[in-house]
Amino acid sequence: MQTLLASVLVVGLSAGAAGAEETYLIKLYRSKEGTKSRVEKNERGKVDTVINGDGVKKEEAVTSDTKEIYTEEVLAIDATTKQITKLSRKYTVAEKTEKGETTKAVYAGKTVLIEKIDGAFTFSVDGKPLSEDAAPDLIKSYKDKKADEPTNEDLVPTEAVAVGRTWKVPVDKADKTLKLLGDGKIKFDASKSTIEGKLVKVYKKVGAQFGVMEFTITAVVTEIGSGDESVATTTDSKMVMKITIDTCIDGTVEFEDATADASVDIVAEFPQAGSVSVRGAVTFTSKINALKK
Repeated sequence: MQTLLASVLVVGLSAGAAGAEETYLIKLYRSKEGTKSRVEKNERGKVDTVINGDGVKKEEAVTSDTKEIYTEEVLAIDATTKQITKLSRKYTVAEKTEKGETTKAVYAGKTVLIEKIDGAFTFSVDGKPLSEDAAPDLIKSYKDKKADEPTNEDLVPTEAVAVGRTWKVPVDKADKTLKLLGDGKIKFDASKSTIEGKLVKVYKKVGAQFGVMEFTITAVVTEIGSGDESVATTTDSKMVMKITIDTCIDGTVEFEDATADASVDIVAEFPQAGSVSVRGAVTFTSKINALKK
């Protein structure tokens, strides 16, 4: 009887171990000095704006398509903040199409040196300063960059998760991410907004652990505009973004293939003066591949 009972227990324990879910502690790649990578980015979308006021209705539809392809080399990293403080980008493509007209950036086909000096980022091409008027989008992306700016690491869980499992990003980290998305022009209520992640699948490649994650951001919009020109929005105003990221999840390889689809539905009403509505959809794609040194 004891032998039979022992056999049953062994079988039961073995079955339990076999059925246990394998978990993964997600660790993303951190850039190092000397890291070289090829980056492809594309942003395309359409935004419809309708303004009602003084008995007049004005409608505007704007379509845009931005493309960038460049080789980036990290030249210096701050030891304390871990922020990249010096890098170079060799652009092969840098263009924007809006209302049917395509404009190439002044640095297309050139190498831009980006360096943080005395707390501010500077930009130069062939040793000559690059002004904000000449490269507004590039410089703006760095102008307000902070040492504690949110990264993809803020979106991943601190504990190991199994495939198919979901997690919610803490409110404090979600708030930082939403502020970055708002770009100073849209304010969100972080307490009513959610960012949820899910580990969809895992696989091995070049000896490293890779995985596909999905994120759903549902952001409640409270204001649009900035400063004295900000206006409160209706309670149902929101932005929804669905992001898929295929990347190395053990932190050993620089690789990312990401797609994000965002939809915006915002309405602001002016007492006795009319209203403005902004509705649209934007798709972002990003591919990053490490280059051999």
